[in-house]
This record gives sequence, C-alpha cells and structure tokens, in this order.
Amino acid sequence: MSFAMRMKLADEILRKESVKDLYINGEKNGFEFDVQLAYYRGHYLSTIDEIGVLLDGEQIPQEAVTFEINGKEMPLYKLPYAVTEFWSQVEPAKIRVLKKGGVEAGDHEIELKLMIRVPYMEIGPDHNFMPLDCGDKATVTFTE
Repeated sequence: MSFAMRMKLADEILRKESVKDLYINGEKNGFEFDVQLAYYRGHYLSTIDEIGVLLDGEQIPQEAVTFEINGKEMPLYKLPYAVTEFWSQVEPAKIRVLKKGGVEAGDHEIELKLMIRVPYMEIGPDHNFMPLDCGDKATVTFTE
C-alpha cells in the first residue's frame, strides 16, 4: 500500500494511561490497553484490514491478541466477519495480548498497527477503498 489517509483527532490513539498487566489465575500473562479510533466517524469491525501489536519492535503473534468492543472480545481472525459490530469514535476498544510471564518492569515501546478501509470512499476500480492509518506507538512503564 503506497498511501493512506491519516487523521489523529485525539492526542493519543493508544491510550498510555490504560496500559496494564494482564493476570490470569493470579499469574502475570500479558498486558492490555485501550485504543481510540483515529477518525471522525465510527466503523464496523469488518472494515479493519490490518491489525497487529509490536512490543519493543517484536511482532506479537496474531493468535495471542484479542480485540474487545461493546463488551464482546474476539480473536483478530474474526474481525472481517464482524459486520454488525460497530466501533464508535467516542468508545475506546480494548486490546489484550497474551504473553507468558507478562512484561518485565521498566520502559517498553508498544506499537499498534491498525489499517481500516473507509467503505464510502472508493478510490479505484475493483472495490478499492481509501485506507485509513489508525496506528500509534507509545513508550510506557510497566511496574512489578
């Protein structure tokens, strides 16, 4: 993809204050954070073309990441089929990442890759629609 529209309407797309460790059965096994949609309109989850999380430059496997909106959590592979699930611009989504042992204490960079297609902006033949870059990155501090 050679170009993408970018509209960062909020100061933070990846909300740093929401980043926290994820505990499963009392054990630290990952982290989670909130994401604000970087557009003035909401979108259906089925318009998400790419989503991924990197921790300190290392790609997290897709099967270790889930997306939650409207009280519904789903694995990333189900997003293209979520044609009735709407992500409002004012409601943050939650990203959960499973990582055995969690994240070591200290500063870490989290990067969110998030590309959405704008279904009402056709830019070419064969159902090509305007790509919207909603990604972000932030340096956050994890504590013990």
